[in-house]
Amino acid sequence: MEVLLARCLQTGDEEMSFEKADELVELIGLQRFYVDSVTGVMRETGKLWVDGEIGIAQEHMITNIMRKIIQQYNAKIEMKGLVEGLAVICNPEGDDHSMSNLVLEGLLKTRKYRVTNIGGAWYMGDKRAVTNKAIIDFITHARPDIVFISVTIARYLFNAKMIARELVKELPNTKIYLGGLGTRGIVDGELQEGIHLANKDTLRTLNKL
Repeated sequence: MEVLLARCLQTGDEEMSFEKADELVELIGLQRFYVDSVTGVMRETGKLWVDGEIGIAQEHMITNIMRKIIQQYNAKIEMKGLVEGLAVICNPEGDDHSMSNLVLEGLLKTRKYRVTNIGGAWYMGDKRAVTNKAIIDFITHARPDIVFISVTIARYLFNAKMIARELVKELPNTKIYLGGLGTRGIVDGELQEGIHLANKDTLRTLNKL
């Protein structure tokens, strides 16, 4: 089924992509679709691009359609009963990969968390300190229960750690998580006290909240 979804995405058939996504969600549920199917399809898409089998324009087309699919599902998630808390999702300056943020947003909503997603293309000229401060100030003012800092590209890990360190000082009662593909190679205990390394199994991390 994932293969069929991937083919629809690669040909730019948006209507059939939505249809195949619906069939997958019906079969395996939204959480597994997010964690397994979306991750698998996008990993394969990246490999095709690296191997030169698709161009950057086609990669962007696939990504944009998949983003629309996720956003549609996120909008449909109903939060009934008591809210567990507020979660803020962000990424450091330079790392503007937003797909993982959208997936995480949906997974948190299914767990009854109110989510503020400030991920995006954070770039404020050459003044990196200003960018980091803008992110830190927003989160500090929001005073969330949980913060997820998502890093897709390892070279932006320094920025992510800097943001995490400041948030630990400003929000001692908030759980600060650092995760994403860019954190590969980091081991438990390497980060300073108060900063949690998100498990590579996203659901395992979320189930411990």
